[in-house]
Amino acid sequence: MRLRAEATDPGSVEATVLAVPVYKEDDPFADDLANLDAAAGGVIRHAIDWGRFNILEDYFALIDGGDLPVEHILLVNGVRRGRGPWRARRTAGVATRALQGKGASRMALWLRDGEDADGFTAAAVGAVAGAYRPMDLYGRKRDTEAMKRNVEEVVILGADQAVLDRAATLAEGVAWCRDLSNRAANDLYPEKMAEEARALEADGCTVEVLHVPEMRQLGMNALLGVGQGGEHPPCLIAIKLPGWERGGDRRLALVGKGVCFDSGGLSLKGADRMDEMKHDKSGAAAVIAAARTLARLDPDAPVMAVAPMVENMPGGRAQRPGDVVKAMNGKTIEVTNTDAEGRLILADALAWAETQGASHLVDVATLTGVAAMAFGELISAYFAKPRSWGDQVRAAADATGEWVWEMPLATEYRTQLETPYADIVNSGSRDGSLIKSALFIGEFTTRPWVHLDVAGTAWMSADKATFPKGAVGVAVTTLVRLGLDFAAGAKVE
Repeated sequence: MRLRAEATDPGSVEATVLAVPVYKEDDPFADDLANLDAAAGGVIRHAIDWGRFNILEDYFALIDGGDLPVEHILLVNGVRRGRGPWRARRTAGVATRALQGKGASRMALWLRDGEDADGFTAAAVGAVAGAYRPMDLYGRKRDTEAMKRNVEEVVILGADQAVLDRAATLAEGVAWCRDLSNRAANDLYPEKMAEEARALEADGCTVEVLHVPEMRQLGMNALLGVGQGGEHPPCLIAIKLPGWERGGDRRLALVGKGVCFDSGGLSLKGADRMDEMKHDKSGAAAVIAAARTLARLDPDAPVMAVAPMVENMPGGRAQRPGDVVKAMNGKTIEVTNTDAEGRLILADALAWAETQGASHLVDVATLTGVAAMAFGELISAYFAKPRSWGDQVRAAADATGEWVWEMPLATEYRTQLETPYADIVNSGSRDGSLIKSALFIGEFTTRPWVHLDVAGTAWMSADKATFPKGAVGVAVTTLVRLGLDFAAGAKVE
């Protein structure tokens, strides 16, 4: 998809479709929308009055362009969460997704809000995301030629072309993350993910892959225990940008949970929706895609991506409930639930990242089902130690149109992770389990750290107006922005 900036008035832009957000507060029409409607001959008001578009019910409506030099106007339901990148990103995504298969080769997008560079960047990322088709990954044959007619060019009115050019690189990273996450477990297993990561050497990165012998020598028994039941052996992938070695005492490690398939191990999951467990590598996909994007936007950023990769499978060699393992930092863990595996592989990955010189850490993980139950598909929960570092991560999310929400790192619950057989148990009682999962991970970090739980936001279980079924590419833009801010010397406490 081509992204173009134009300063043209929305009433005179030439395109197949003009996408226009309509907000709940547009009753009566705001002046800008009223002026466009007048230029169009009243077709927008007519569509609303006749029930073709209802702000309380419809995500979008495609209507005639009226007197404008466009064939159609696409009315898009403007989200209610304030102005800025969040609204711009979702508006653009809904618009291009609504036009899939419609043959609208050129779409003009008028955001109405007078966006800044962050807003236009978010809109560009959303527009490209809306055109993403997961069925293209494996070439579904039953798709007709008509269904393949996506928007080829998006014109964002009022934007700066240089901003959109950088945004295109960011959008490409999000799309690549979605591809990695969507790939089937028989197609993308730990060794295959390592091959994908090695391609980043072409972008100037240093890629190191630790295999079982190296990890065993380092004492990564928490990670190895999870992967010992899988046919494909585990590995740990580390991608260092050129700026990593020059980072001195300020280096950022992005750590992503990489479970290529999560059956739950011997604590076996139910069959319902188990096919979605190929997406349990979404955290790893996010940090790897963020590393590639940062290498292309700012290779001097002192950033490293770390992806512990495993299969969590049952079998004769699989880890058993009740096993005790010693993590890389020397702490012993009683494994009472083999389906609480993500925190185990993150434990060793975070500890290893610190040995490499990381001064600040962020982990991204599809960790807990309770995060999805509590926050749904829109909001990712995060925990921070200290909270000032969490503020930096939240600011990066806000700037790119992603929604995160801080949860309390309530240390009072730590006693519920005690066991007579080890230093800590990997799974306590279900009440407060979202917080307890973060407390567990925090036992393996000593530097400023944020844990981002994307279990509800990493993929869609069904088609939505905003995303098709499958991976969303969550957290990539947040991590990239965080890396850019970190490289620019943003204040971090």
